[in-house]
Amino acid sequence: MAYFALPSLTLPSYRFDYHSRFAGILPVEDAASVASDALQLQVAYKVQGRDGTAEVQATVAIPQGRQLSLAGLFGGAADDAQAGRGVLSLFLKALLLMEQSNPLASLAASGNRARYERGECIAEDIYIACVCLTRWLGLNLRRGIAATDPVLYKTVRDALEGLAKGAKPNTPNAAATLDQLMPALRYFNRKIYSAGQYTPFDDAYFARSFAIDKLRAEPDGETRYLQWMAMSLLYLEQQGVAHLQTAIGADEIHAANAVAASYNQARQTQYKLLAQTAAGGAEVLERDLGSRILPLFEDPALGEVIGIDLSVSENRDGHYAELFAFLTAQLQLQPGPELTRFFGAGAGTRAVQLTNHLQCGGGMGVCSDNRSAIGYAMAYSLRLPGTGFYRAYSDYVFACLGAAKGRQAEDARDVAGTSAHRAYDAAGLLEEMFRDDRLTCDGLTLRRYAVASAHTRERVDAAGKRNTMALCESFDLPSSEQGPSYYELLTANASLLGFRLGDACHYRSFVAAKYPFIAFDTHPSAGFASAEGERFDGYVDTDVLRAAADTLMFAGLQALNGIQIAQLVSLVRSAASLDELFVAGKPVIQEQLAAAMALIGSVANLDRAYAAFQTLVETLVGDSGLRSLWFAALTRVLNLFINWRSYLLGSDAQGVEHSDIQEEFLRTVVLLAYELVPFDASAPGQANLGVQLQQLVASVSAAYWQATVGPLAGLAGTRQITAAIAGYKAPASVVTVTRKPSPA
Repeated sequence: MAYFALPSLTLPSYRFDYHSRFAGILPVEDAASVASDALQLQVAYKVQGRDGTAEVQATVAIPQGRQLSLAGLFGGAADDAQAGRGVLSLFLKALLLMEQSNPLASLAASGNRARYERGECIAEDIYIACVCLTRWLGLNLRRGIAATDPVLYKTVRDALEGLAKGAKPNTPNAAATLDQLMPALRYFNRKIYSAGQYTPFDDAYFARSFAIDKLRAEPDGETRYLQWMAMSLLYLEQQGVAHLQTAIGADEIHAANAVAASYNQARQTQYKLLAQTAAGGAEVLERDLGSRILPLFEDPALGEVIGIDLSVSENRDGHYAELFAFLTAQLQLQPGPELTRFFGAGAGTRAVQLTNHLQCGGGMGVCSDNRSAIGYAMAYSLRLPGTGFYRAYSDYVFACLGAAKGRQAEDARDVAGTSAHRAYDAAGLLEEMFRDDRLTCDGLTLRRYAVASAHTRERVDAAGKRNTMALCESFDLPSSEQGPSYYELLTANASLLGFRLGDACHYRSFVAAKYPFIAFDTHPSAGFASAEGERFDGYVDTDVLRAAADTLMFAGLQALNGIQIAQLVSLVRSAASLDELFVAGKPVIQEQLAAAMALIGSVANLDRAYAAFQTLVETLVGDSGLRSLWFAALTRVLNLFINWRSYLLGSDAQGVEHSDIQEEFLRTVVLLAYELVPFDASAPGQANLGVQLQQLVASVSAAYWQATVGPLAGLAGTRQITAAIAGYKAPASVVTVTRKPSPA
């Protein structure tokens, strides 16, 4: 029947994160995430300064109890006041950003105000915060001060710093005042330093980069900068991740390599780095590859740097052909390529292959008419916004603040599976202001970026499809006048190059079939088409699940070719029993499994894969003697193995994206179980199915690491998720996910 239920299923730690950005790992604030033990690392590396090369030697210490977050990092000593100090420090850094590098001021001074200015959405958020704080702090500033005026941000910063020092005039209890403001500061920090409904992810990275640069420039800043890196890795370890590939800029990679090397040795982890290319046009990429990226692979000291992360600029197609031309030129150097000198299967190499992580997603969807409301006004008005505009804007802020408080009181939520409202000063403000993705001022409708809006989703979807096809076209280009295509040349056995697509949510089945030696990592949340599906709390609509499964891991009969179908039909017809089918059909099925998993076939244990295949089929069939059910089970399970690329999971940076790799693991198991419905209703069969699915995902991820990087980490993650899954496979139905306390 279409109803299915998996009894309480305990998922062990999924130990891999194949898609990450170093700057986005730490959450903004997380009281539940603290260092369980003290950590001390000895770090040494060289930096290039104005006066030549200098060697840095430092002891990086993380005390037990330190909150593993940006607030914990910026809060200093690990005491009860650490998080509060960190919250204030982060907000002060945001104000300093507006004084020194205000994106809205840059946009106003630009000759092309139609272009989205990186950071303008968070700049608007900071302006809104300052409008509120100006009233709350009783500051004497003119009404309608512009978002481009640095006086606003300096005045607010001075007032907050004065409160922190207890030195603000006429404030008898500065600590109490600051304490009352903390909920609002926390609210705005989340909007500034992490992606969200109204914050494009790259804006959050812009804010984080500025804050980390300022931290590094402070006294003892280099040690605290290294501490940020070590805290990021410790956060991952406590999340259950033992194997990591994370992107970081070439200017930071020497320090990151030293921290990662020391950490790997101390904690038996495998945390690896990908050199991130600079964003920009084709000429920028070509210069960057030759002058900044190539030297990283010629330096024997950078043993944790195992690949290249190709960034894609917003509103531009990816420059894949330029990277392929660079790689081709390197392979043709005599007596041998410097780029892959430290790669191969031998001892002492960095990795089996040099990984090329090619971003081909749709980006954020920002553009001239999908941006900050103030930026839209600058782009589409005859003149820059003046005092009247900002006066009306400020009035609107306070009107929405009142409406947000009223809505919270009206919409009390206590139903299981829904998120509780938070009751503090600024909660819901941006949601109230930009609920309809637009507002009107002086007859001009200002369109505001919102990640879940139809406009944003259309742009992201179109850009992702365009990038995927641009990638395919680049792979098909000839590597020389009479030579093979780039794909044929660069994926040949002797090239030592590996390719994995990031953010690849479009045309997956086509790419996997046409380019079998290309992998792609998966962020399952990205496949869900609604905010409800992304939340995955308590229940999820089957229409959302169906769309996500088709996007990420299509498993229809069309995925099999004629030969495969004919072979399976022959096995079903000729076998007297299911046991006989698996004895006689083992050579045929193993051959199909080997073909499906060719990229990882060198390390995948085919006998173990066949045993898993058999167990899954038997679970689906149960005691049934129906040959049609046998055939359906064989095809569905074979499709699980064909879709192995979809089990290389990535968080897309936990702190910025609010993601959790263990939650992505659970999503994947739920998607796979839904694909296999209906199956044997017996309790043993149900329990066995869940175990087999989680083992399949984990074993594929491990095999891919071994085939492309090398040995697995010694660290065994201890974090677990326990959930019971039930649902009904039909349109407009539901699948429930009931969380339970993990076993001790």
